[in-house]
Amino acid sequence: MLDGGFWRSLLLSGLMAFAVTALSAGLALRLLPVLLPWLDRKSWRFVFYLPLAVPPLIAGVLSLQWLGNSGMLARLAVAMGLSENNFPVLINDPAQIGLGFTLFMLTFPFTLLVIRNHHEGARLTQLSDLAATLGASPAQIRRKVQAPILLRRAAPTLFLSAVFLFGAFEAPMLLGRQYPAMISVYINQKFSRFNLDDVPLAYAATVVYALLLLAALAFFLHRKKQEES
Repeated sequence: MLDGGFWRSLLLSGLMAFAVTALSAGLALRLLPVLLPWLDRKSWRFVFYLPLAVPPLIAGVLSLQWLGNSGMLARLAVAMGLSENNFPVLINDPAQIGLGFTLFMLTFPFTLLVIRNHHEGARLTQLSDLAATLGASPAQIRRKVQAPILLRRAAPTLFLSAVFLFGAFEAPMLLGRQYPAMISVYINQKFSRFNLDDVPLAYAATVVYALLLLAALAFFLHRKKQEES
């Protein structure tokens, strides 16, 4: 029988995946008009591609070095006169701020580049000019023309990104709390403990986790097929 820790971990993983994906997509849509000239330059495009080469484990270690209580940000704050006790806890914190920030920094550049590619393929410049000719304001164009088209075209990639975040392991292991933990960390805890009673629980959690992902994938493909028909 699955315990309450499993459902808390499942809920935490779902909320984290949804929040990071939604924040990355929303910020990418908002910043795309500003960053588009820079993304068109090969020299600056490298800056946005570089984070994609950083493994999650390395990103977790970098976050520990910068966001920890003895990290670079804490040392800079103390050097500027802030008391060490007043520096916020960003690693293994109840709000999972450090973990969420790290996952966001891993996801946002990828989301921005995906939406930028769809922006080119959707010919949004022509559609935006047509909407402006009909009297739409810039805010209305972004909200009612550009955002729906880009989100619909990028939906499969955003879904896969959310699945990746849902099953993230390295960064949650280093930066997240051990209880409630992300679902992948929870399953690893159950497999690695010496209590043999936890092993069947680990297998059951793995099966439920896999079934939930398959159900979400089937639902997404069904909705996609309905939209295309």
